[in-house]
Amino acid sequence: MRGAGADLADTLPGGFMRRSLSVSAVILLTALASASATAQTAASSWIVDNHGRTAGTMEVRRTRDSMIVRHIYTDRNRGGRVETRYALGPDGGVRGGEQRAVLPDGSAGPATERFEVVGDSVRFSFGTAPTATIARTASSIVGLRGGTPFEQAMVARTLLALPDRRGSMIAGGDLRASIIADTTFRTNGRVQRARLVMMQRGTTRNHQGVWLDEKGELLATDVQWFITVRRDVTALLPVFRAIELKWRAAQGEALAKTAVTATNTHIAIINGDVFDSEAGVLRPAQTVLVRGDRIVAVGAAETVTIPAGATIIDAKGKTVMPGMWDMHGHTQVGQQAGLGLTQLANGLTTVRDMAADMDVAVSIRDRERAGKLATPRLVLAGFIEGPLAWAGPTEAIARDEAEARAWVSKYAANGYKQIKLYNVVHPDLIPTIAAEAKKHGMLLSGHIPRGISIEAAVALGYDEIQHAAFLFSNFFPDSLYLPTMRAYSQVATAVAPTFDVNSAGMTKLLDFLKARGTAIDGTFNLWIGGGGAIVGAGGSTNQMKADSAYMQLIRRLYAHGIPLIAGTDNSSGSTFRRELEMYEMAGIPAPRVLQIATIDAARFMKDAADYGSISVGKVADLIIVNGKPSEKISELAKIETVLRAGRRYDVDTLRARLNR
Repeated sequence: MRGAGADLADTLPGGFMRRSLSVSAVILLTALASASATAQTAASSWIVDNHGRTAGTMEVRRTRDSMIVRHIYTDRNRGGRVETRYALGPDGGVRGGEQRAVLPDGSAGPATERFEVVGDSVRFSFGTAPTATIARTASSIVGLRGGTPFEQAMVARTLLALPDRRGSMIAGGDLRASIIADTTFRTNGRVQRARLVMMQRGTTRNHQGVWLDEKGELLATDVQWFITVRRDVTALLPVFRAIELKWRAAQGEALAKTAVTATNTHIAIINGDVFDSEAGVLRPAQTVLVRGDRIVAVGAAETVTIPAGATIIDAKGKTVMPGMWDMHGHTQVGQQAGLGLTQLANGLTTVRDMAADMDVAVSIRDRERAGKLATPRLVLAGFIEGPLAWAGPTEAIARDEAEARAWVSKYAANGYKQIKLYNVVHPDLIPTIAAEAKKHGMLLSGHIPRGISIEAAVALGYDEIQHAAFLFSNFFPDSLYLPTMRAYSQVATAVAPTFDVNSAGMTKLLDFLKARGTAIDGTFNLWIGGGGAIVGAGGSTNQMKADSAYMQLIRRLYAHGIPLIAGTDNSSGSTFRRELEMYEMAGIPAPRVLQIATIDAARFMKDAADYGSISVGKVADLIIVNGKPSEKISELAKIETVLRAGRRYDVDTLRARLNR
């Protein structure tokens, strides 16, 4: 980008950043204010790319006394609709900044966040909360908690100009930047520079990146489902992607070497109480012997010979149980860094991915199985969506039967075990997709596409339904369209507080699901307690009644013998224990809950020959808990050790590596 501020890129000491980074553009905006109000930029507009389809735009407007950035894009029924405003005084100094939501009619709503620089202090306010005043120093970085990719670029070029490329956030902690790639490309008949800048907050493992041009202005954001990119460089996104993924892969593999705890050829876990997931009982004082990646012996101490030199883990008073399966994960590029370590620390040794970019998912799956990454084992479900504006974040768009077959075949060729259909797949394509999936021995599941019911989807070939909310929205099909087009999650949130889960209609639906053997991947952790807001459902008008309805639904599903599939619908697995606790609170005995999280999942995915229980010959995926989760699920908070394919991970080490 050229124009106001761009030529000052090497001297700007302030900026803003979206997501978790809180930073300020105090001096930056002073510089902008001194520029001509009529200055023009070469690129005042960016597009938001959804896998080759335009999902929105980012527009920037500058005047002598203000700058306004609008970032609007469609992500299914949600997406970003943000406007940030910066006020500049007559002297060119910053007077403050604020963030507003852009309303459906295009107007800006009330400010949700404000800051004002007053001398050596900054005044903050968030929503209706009282204003807070915080002192700042010359090195302080302050500002909005939210923001736009434009502000990410501000931060990146600001940090590059600071000593050691570090800034200090006013709330504490460091913000630092590194140049990962510095290359050139040709566009509009001239060679231009492109730098990939990765930014890290404090000591966390998460890095957020932006591509900058020779002026330090935004070219593109890092690899995400939705990428904000300058219009003239969209063709370069595959090149940018390859460079970034190569760097992230190297980071992940280096981290894995420090996260694993060295062991000898044999590992002997002695004196532990083994949870027999196949029988659902605890077997006291057992020895489990592992050689390489397999379990070679399980039994009472006197029945198991421990080879000389074996690594000994004394599990006296502790529970040894199979590693757990998060059956609704979403793999991101950061999975091989902080996210993977977090999942392992939560006792997850297998994650079923339910929507990820194929290049990312396949690479992480294959390198983990080769022992190069510290993450759970990945089982992949291929995502297929329709072509409408509300399409989900994927390149796998099926417009006709030929495209549908091609995507199923491509997923099968890459080792996927399942197909997941999404919101706007045309119902007429489901029989074709189902037949192709069955031909390849793949399961079929998904959301319930618009225009059909759960019963129709199951009759057409679904083996499983994602999200319990569909069991509510299924009874209100018109509400998906009227009075306005809405998501199933919004409908479910609206009706759950008053829905009679014991109604004849629900009983009939559950009878149907039971007869068909259909499984429910309920992701109850999303809905109970108001978590539906995470997926755009908004808060319930009566959350306690909504929670009661979902808890009663768990009871009814379990009583009907309908298979429950335990998953989080997130990338970290951090809510997996909560998902299991919901089952326990609904009255499912703790041993049965642990079976759902282990052997049931393995059986559903046809993996029980190698996974799901602590048995001779199976892969050594297990966890050691300093407690008794078979008596109370909350004891899973005390996981100490995880074995994934015989590789030992101590949870304290994993947590330490997350912040180093």
